[in-house]
Amino acid sequence: MATAALNHRILPLRSPASAREAKRQYPLVLSIPKGLSYGAQKCNLHIPQSLSSSSSSSTPRIPSNPSTKLFVSGLSFRTTEESLRNAFKNFGELVQVNLVMDKIAKRPRGFAFITYATEDESKRAIEGMHGKFLDGRVIFVEIAKSRSELRQGSMENLT
Repeated sequence: MATAALNHRILPLRSPASAREAKRQYPLVLSIPKGLSYGAQKCNLHIPQSLSSSSSSSTPRIPSNPSTKLFVSGLSFRTTEESLRNAFKNFGELVQVNLVMDKIAKRPRGFAFITYATEDESKRAIEGMHGKFLDGRVIFVEIAKSRSELRQGSMENLT
């Protein structure tokens, strides 16, 4: 019995004439270093400035000392911004309470950002609320990290 071999042909994509044209046609570009096999290569994702900037957000950014902004996780889906404010107001002046919501499910995603007026107040809030119960759940409170710090940490885990 004869078997037929299937020939697969891989056609190269038409490459743009210039780098400027490439950025316009393909806003998200994976750059693959030459000379590496497909299994061992590292790919760098390049995101154009227009997509990565958050200048289009409607809420104004509040300039603050990074150590006055706290990240609260482990929140119940029943937690409200008011219950967060009531739980954390005993430690100092709250500048901002941002309970992150799931837009589709219309409920909290389980974490929030809280900003205090001073660094001392935020330290007291961490000491007073980390590992405590709020709305039936144990919550975790820590100093919020910037996005660049989070990206650096994730890149270190990949290498």
